[in-house]
Amino acid sequence: MSTNHEFSDSESEDEQVTEDDTETYFPITSPNSSYTSLAQALKHDKDYHNFNLLDLLPSPDSDDFHEKAIVMINKCRRFVQKHGGDGKLQLDKLCAFLDDNSENDEEFFLPVLQDDALLMYIEDLEDLKRNHESIEMKQMDTETNKTVQDYQQKIQALEQQLSRASQYLTTLLDNREDDESSKGQPVKSSAVAPDNDTYYFSSYSNSSIHETMLQDTVRTEAYQNAILGNPHLFKGKVVMDIGCGTGILSLFAAKAGAKKVIAIDASDMYKEATQIVASNGYEDIITVVHGKVEDLIEKKHGTLPLEDGELVDIVISEWMGYALFFETMLPSVMVARDHLMDRKNGTMWPNRSVIFIEGASDSRLEYWSNVYGFNMNIMKDRVMKELRSEASVEIVEDDAIVTDRHELIVHDLNVCCDEELDFEVPFVLERRPDLEVEEQRIDKLVVSFDIFFDSEDCSMISFSTGCQTKPTHWKQTSLWFDSMEGVPTLRKGEFLKGIFGMRRNSRNHRDIDFLVRWEIGSYSSGEDATFQTKLSGTILSKLSSN
Repeated sequence: MSTNHEFSDSESEDEQVTEDDTETYFPITSPNSSYTSLAQALKHDKDYHNFNLLDLLPSPDSDDFHEKAIVMINKCRRFVQKHGGDGKLQLDKLCAFLDDNSENDEEFFLPVLQDDALLMYIEDLEDLKRNHESIEMKQMDTETNKTVQDYQQKIQALEQQLSRASQYLTTLLDNREDDESSKGQPVKSSAVAPDNDTYYFSSYSNSSIHETMLQDTVRTEAYQNAILGNPHLFKGKVVMDIGCGTGILSLFAAKAGAKKVIAIDASDMYKEATQIVASNGYEDIITVVHGKVEDLIEKKHGTLPLEDGELVDIVISEWMGYALFFETMLPSVMVARDHLMDRKNGTMWPNRSVIFIEGASDSRLEYWSNVYGFNMNIMKDRVMKELRSEASVEIVEDDAIVTDRHELIVHDLNVCCDEELDFEVPFVLERRPDLEVEEQRIDKLVVSFDIFFDSEDCSMISFSTGCQTKPTHWKQTSLWFDSMEGVPTLRKGEFLKGIFGMRRNSRNHRDIDFLVRWEIGSYSSGEDATFQTKLSGTILSKLSSN
């Protein structure tokens, strides 16, 4: 379930945001007025009260622009809330309030106005500060002529901006520790933590993501066959569907004979899932529950339809992301497994995953050698830097593959632990035997995965996201060598080997960092054969929702 939005590439069909076609913006000076664009809201402030928020914001080049902008917006909101907006606003008193440093800025990280679009889309403010608000004002005149496609593109861009801005917004802290101030009065902790879950779950409230996943026939038909093709596994059983999305896997389970299905989703899509269940006559079997599975387990009483001592027989979920672990949904599924599943007789479904790597050639940089008859080779360095820093989610054709497909790591989903999702493993690649060229260039490493439903006494079902099979919405993930410094080439009898590392990003656990240490060469002959290296290097890349 990955979508890059494109990352985005996740997408559990079975996961999670609701986005209206337009956002509502409230001016600083007149919070009772509302507009459909940021530019209009700022124009209101300027036209009616000669107040320009952009003049109060720091330079967009400053590292703490987002934090300072959040504080400034909430300070302004607080003043207007206390002293009245519209005609009552006195700018001189507002400026004096903003200059007063007696109050702790940290308390202004919490939003004064609920669902404040100025905070949600703070990068739009950054753009306006950089390019001057006149750009947005001109766009305002043409907004009425925008097509539906234009709005969809704008929503996608805003989703990406929200992902970045959300790292600077504080969440309401459930567990606040009190400290003693110098005056002996308790003060509340004002720690700021990135909110990586809100954007993730909200992105799965968009219907287009679920449509993409449902229309991925490789994915959906594999689950359909694995469930309906093994009715003896489901008949009379208790099933839990983590990240149910529209509820398709729950419907399969109910149709296969499950006596109880608990469908869990943390996005707003649970509302539609509940109605879909009822529309298909399964409301007596399937119960849709809204929330994060970790929170539901912690609260326990009354939140999950399980009797005292009742366990789950089968945990189903489509938790996969780009390169398998992008968006990191599997740990949530494992929490349900460890706390609610019958570990002796139950099973995860699917129950096994395998990650693979292979080498590919790619000549896209050569495009810049001749662009409509012009030499644009200077662009190659910029393009390569972009490709090197961010992994590419793309469909790689089989005829671009120049090595064998090497198995990196296998996860038994019934027993694997959280620590095993971050790993370093050795790999060895050799060139495909059918290649005719004497020396084969390798421009990138391609990561893919296979999924298996192969419990004992069941019909084994699997699907692959490899380059040799029908493409899926996961596509493949490419990690690029630096062609500007020289890429590896393979002759017959030579190998590309090294250590492949994948781990969750320390700042955003839903992002993935890659580190590949590689070398290319051949083994000497004789009993004490040693590997003779002719070229070596490192690939450092990432999969990011930003």
